[in-house]
This record gives sequence, structure tokens and C-alpha cells, in this order.
Amino acid sequence: MANTSAGEFIIDKEMGYSRFEFLNQFKLFAGELNYSISGNSIKLLADSTAATSTSPNITQLIITFSEQSDRIIGSLIIPRLFVNFHFINYTQEQYKQFFKKFDLSFQRGGG
Repeated sequence: MANTSAGEFIIDKEMGYSRFEFLNQFKLFAGELNYSISGNSIKLLADSTAATSTSPNITQLIITFSEQSDRIIGSLIIPRLFVNFHFINYTQEQYKQFFKKFDLSFQRGGG
């Protein structure tokens, strides 16, 4: 049975990306989606046809990220960002579908 009740979901992730890498990868991931970038924040809006007179709430996602910090392990320096995903008026199924695509797009190769 599908989860149809919309709500708010907040997810935090620590990601091994520099700010520059994260924004470039996000632009590739987002493609033709309706989004805007301002400072350390990305706002993603759903299709405006989703809001109706009986359901005026617009589905949106606000992604904020910290200033880049580095994780240092010996002489190895790994960039990292703390990223917060704030889903508004998403169903549990919608946010899970988003992360399925997001995680696939942002995964790093490894051996």
C-alpha cells in the first residue's frame, strides 16, 4: 500500500565532496528540474501543477550545506560537507525515490 500522506522529513548526510564538486555534481543530477542556488543553499521546487485549490501546499526540498571542512588522515586530506535535506510536503515514498536517484548519482567509485 502506498504512503500518500505528505509531511516533512529532515535528513543529514556527511559527504566526501568539496563545495565546488558538490555543486557541479548537483547540477548534473538536477538536469531540467526547477531549482535555485543561493550561497550554501539549494531550493528545489516540484512542478507548479502539483498545487491545487484543495491542496495548495507546494512540494519542495531545501538543501543546505556547511562550509567545507577537511578530514585529515596522516598526509591524506579528504574534503567533506555536512548536508541537510529538508523535504516539505513529500510522502515517504517520494523522499525515498529522491535519495535512490541522488545516492546513485553521488556515489564515488572505489575498489
